[in-house]
Amino acid sequence: MSLAQSLSVYLMLNILIALGYVIIKVIIKLLQKGRFRISYQVQLQIHYWALAVALTLSLIHPLIPKNNFFVPTAKIWSAESNKSFEAQYSEVTKSGFIALPVAGHSITLQVHNVAVSWGAFSIILLLYGGVFLLKEWLLLLKIRNNSHLFKKIGRVSIYLCDQIHIPFSYLAPAINLFNANVVIPTTLLEHFSDFKMVLSHELQHHRQSDTFWVYILWVLKLICVTNPFSHIWVREIFEIQEFACDEALIGRKKVDSQSYARCLIEVAQTAVDQRRKFVCATGLTLLIERNLLKRRIENMFNKPYHTKKSIGVALGLILATTLSIAAYTSTNLVQDRRISMKEARDWAIKAKVERSSFPIVVNDLVLQELNRYLGTPDGRDFMRKSLARMETYRALVMKKLLEYQLPEELVAVPIIESGYQNLPQSENKSWGAGLWMFIESTARNYGLRVDTTIDERLYPEILTDAAMRYISSNYYRFKDFQLALMAYNIGENKLQEGISKFGNRDAWFLTRNGYSGERYLARLMAAILIMKNPDSVK
Repeated sequence: MSLAQSLSVYLMLNILIALGYVIIKVIIKLLQKGRFRISYQVQLQIHYWALAVALTLSLIHPLIPKNNFFVPTAKIWSAESNKSFEAQYSEVTKSGFIALPVAGHSITLQVHNVAVSWGAFSIILLLYGGVFLLKEWLLLLKIRNNSHLFKKIGRVSIYLCDQIHIPFSYLAPAINLFNANVVIPTTLLEHFSDFKMVLSHELQHHRQSDTFWVYILWVLKLICVTNPFSHIWVREIFEIQEFACDEALIGRKKVDSQSYARCLIEVAQTAVDQRRKFVCATGLTLLIERNLLKRRIENMFNKPYHTKKSIGVALGLILATTLSIAAYTSTNLVQDRRISMKEARDWAIKAKVERSSFPIVVNDLVLQELNRYLGTPDGRDFMRKSLARMETYRALVMKKLLEYQLPEELVAVPIIESGYQNLPQSENKSWGAGLWMFIESTARNYGLRVDTTIDERLYPEILTDAAMRYISSNYYRFKDFQLALMAYNIGENKLQEGISKFGNRDAWFLTRNGYSGERYLARLMAAILIMKNPDSVK
């Protein structure tokens, strides 16, 4: 996975976590205002469903179709600008610069430094999480080894332990995936009715899959360590797990409300010396938090309420749909705007016109020019504006190309000549004018009037006709469109000089040996590829 993809996945996960939590809170608040209460068991399932959707969408991020609903949060460029492109571009190392929005401005960092920092951050989290979980598991293993197996039913094992004051439940890895374990203080055997209530409570956590989700919730907090919503949401889910257990036991009349409340208080009183809460376990360990205990007891004596499963399913679908839309619209949170050789070759396949005599070539020089145009902020801006201006003149140019039986790919020539701007003559006489950038001598050679009174180079139709005749003349001379366009740029005499000097008519050989001013042919190929793949400039 590339740096852009991994950063996008991370940002998307954090956004979905924040959005999922807020949506659930808003829905529940609105329903409560309408005097419609949702049972804690349904609330818990909605929370689990939202988390499952958020995590799934993040995992399948590379498969989600890319779009441009929003401007990317961060962009990775081949170079900071066109001016610094020659010094900064490197296709071999794929080095580049990432632009990050900070306080209304943009800061630029080297991709290599960001990748190293991101990798180090990921490794630190992985090591910390691995060591911490190993430590927790060793402690749980020690407790289990010092416990007595009270009863085993299928994959459920019930242990009695003298070393703990608060019961808890957890899933342990096994050959058949997981074993459900319940560990209860031995002292509870003195009051068998309390023992049965506590056991029912812990088994309910297994039924609700709380002991499975505790791992996911802990990993989520670890990964999204800087996201306050992840910590708030996880804490709230732990609380709802307890309320849901209470609701299930009382609702099924497994326990008496008063006896159950007394049992919780007594267990909490014995928990004074046990301040530790295992991250891999759930259950009555949360009795350590006194405010939660008070709210649980108060809730037990309220009138019980039930929610139809269809309501929960409907809310779950609404939530899943909303999160899916959010994920789809934010797939390009970090966009890598560098162009790879594979992308360029894919574009070339799409750009190829059936029965066209013009060869579309992709090589390292073309790739470099693609990255000049698309891999720099100002290069991309130039290309986007050029393509927009091209639409004004496309019909005229295509008509002339058809008239002179020239390849339609040549409609891209004015992109690299003038950016499809009808530019007047600059003070530098070596520069041309008009869409096709004819210099004065060439214009006069092809019958255009250029003097102090009028400059026919600024008449698009007249100049376009002259450009067609010039390119056709070069083609009849060199019998190759690539050579014809090189001659259009540097002059037919200079090109002939290069051919004679090296005894070689290969356009790319001549380009690499200095006979294509500013890699003209490579830039034209890049412009054709971009023109034929207009989504590339978005």
